[in-house]
Amino acid sequence: MKKNKLKTLLPISKCCLKKFYDLDLIAKYGSIFSILFILFSQIYNIVIEYNIRSSFFSMIINLFFLVAILTKVEMIKVTILEEQLDNILKVIIFVLILNFLGYMVSSEEIHNYLFAPMSFLGAYFVFILLKTK
Repeated sequence: MKKNKLKTLLPISKCCLKKFYDLDLIAKYGSIFSILFILFSQIYNIVIEYNIRSSFFSMIINLFFLVAILTKVEMIKVTILEEQLDNILKVIIFVLILNFLGYMVSSEEIHNYLFAPMSFLGAYFVFILLKTK
């Protein structure tokens, strides 16, 4: 009886769980959300005047990353980036993984419990975005 209840949650076809979760939608909005979260944290650092130069530089880089992701999901069209878009997404994944590792060794709890998971999830969502299109 317990097996039948669990089987009602599975899709009718034995293919995969993609029927329940649309990976394209998760990759699109997850990657946009994670980059926007990092961007807004840098804007907040500039507003409170904490480490202004590096926050401003990071904000410029994250704006470039956001434009690249929006180009990949076809929300905007930037013809200059289109031919190197896959390489840019690989760089974004690399930078987000480095951010994750850096935040994990930080002594600040907010870095360990908020920024590190957001960086890892951002790298994961960009990786899915890279592989789905």
